[in-house]
Amino acid sequence: MINGVTQVVMTKADVLDAFKELNVCTAYNINGKERTEVPFQMDRMHILPVYQSFTGWNKDTTTINDAADLPSAMSTYIDFINDYIGAPVKYVSNGPGREQIVTL
Repeated sequence: MINGVTQVVMTKADVLDAFKELNVCTAYNINGKERTEVPFQMDRMHILPVYQSFTGWNKDTTTINDAADLPSAMSTYIDFINDYIGAPVKYVSNGPGREQIVTL
């Protein structure tokens, strides 16, 4: 759990609709060693992000109101977020409208 967070709202999910692949930074390679934290003093270090890749859903999700209708690739991405941060995504905002929120 992150700072007592018990649920998460995934906003701007519709922005990800057109990507063929999504990359999530899960760690950093710092001077040849993989770490999950970035050091405070970074000026003398060679830091590269370590990514986990996900297949994009490449589908317009702005009209979806039911969690069962979300693309399977999006569900996989959300499941990863749930596991990685230790708190479930409870709502997905898939557009600017108040009605464009999917409850999971």
